[in-house]
Amino acid sequence: MKKIMIVLVAVLLLSACGNSKEQQDLKQVLTEKFKDDSDLKDYKLKPEDIADCVVANISEEAPPVPGDPKRVRYFEAFTKFASVKSPADLEKAVKDYQDIFGGTKETYAAANNVTDYIMSCMGLAIEKATPAE
Repeated sequence: MKKIMIVLVAVLLLSACGNSKEQQDLKQVLTEKFKDDSDLKDYKLKPEDIADCVVANISEEAPPVPGDPKRVRYFEAFTKFASVKSPADLEKAVKDYQDIFGGTKETYAAANNVTDYIMSCMGLAIEKATPAE
């Protein structure tokens, strides 16, 4: 029984350490979104670095248990929010994922957080890239 418990804990720890498929999908969508960003080009920032930062911020708020269906849908929702092309797309995404966030208002707030995370991560990366005077 003790051996089974040790194996179970080890598996849970290993799965918690790695990025899930959903996190990787989110990073890929964000990286593609940032490839043509003029600010990133001006400051010679890597889209992957900004995407990693955004995914890390989103992950902090995610349901904590890897493999939890809510966690999977949480990342799917943010992937959709990051890839919307029009207000109609956003409205559909909000409707599709409002059960995760507790309602329409909360889901719009979560979708707006994507922009906040992006701006925060870009700001931090620009500060690091800019020499101190």
